[in-house]
Amino acid sequence: MIDIHCHILPGLDDGADNPEETIQMCRLALAEGVTAIFATPHLFQEMFSTDRELILSVFERTRNLLEEEGIPLKLYPGSDLHLVPDLPERFAQGKGVTLNHGKYFLLELPSRVLPKNLHGLVFDLISNGYLPIITHPERNLPILRNPSILLELLSAGALCQITAMSVTGEFGKESEWFSRALIEAGGVHFIASDAHSTGWRNPSLLPALKVAENLVGRETARRFVVDHPEIVLAGGEIEAAVVEAFPRRKRFWFF
Repeated sequence: MIDIHCHILPGLDDGADNPEETIQMCRLALAEGVTAIFATPHLFQEMFSTDRELILSVFERTRNLLEEEGIPLKLYPGSDLHLVPDLPERFAQGKGVTLNHGKYFLLELPSRVLPKNLHGLVFDLISNGYLPIITHPERNLPILRNPSILLELLSAGALCQITAMSVTGEFGKESEWFSRALIEAGGVHFIASDAHSTGWRNPSLLPALKVAENLVGRETARRFVVDHPEIVLAGGEIEAAVVEAFPRRKRFWFF
């Protein structure tokens, strides 16, 4: 399996605290059958002072550390890009960190209020050859209330990544229901750990994969953690999601 979203680089954001925790996270991932991880620290998030140069520098040090420790896990560069008003301009200036320096990138939307020009920003990025992977929409309040926001982004060519812990219910019933319904509706391209530590948010994929297999079968579930990540690495094309109907729950409870 390949994990495309993991905050495994030490000391950059709210992920691994130090190199020792990074090594422990890698070993946990290997034990579940993960063979490669995209290191994706937050970028363009005002809480963290990360930039392209710092991320790539820490990435190289971390990859060298894994080699020195004899850990047989492949590490690829990336970032968890936050949607900012001038994101297309920052890409044009070479400030972004895409997945393995290719055309795919993780895009985290604001969790409470979405910009009115959301679709315009995403369309600009796609028009310039970048393919956004919308991260954990099942944990995004506006999308939970109005799934058509996500479906319109998918129709425009964006892709979708849900979090493993959402699928298994560890982020609550609403995220669990939404992520599973989205899998069954055909709107999911990736399941990733979005791991931040060796504790509660650890790099576990296997339990979520088993749930997905029960929902849509082994072949389709494999695409989320093997086939599609391999296409990302190869710079190939992933088939767009076509979601004709998405069920709605009668009521959501938010705390």
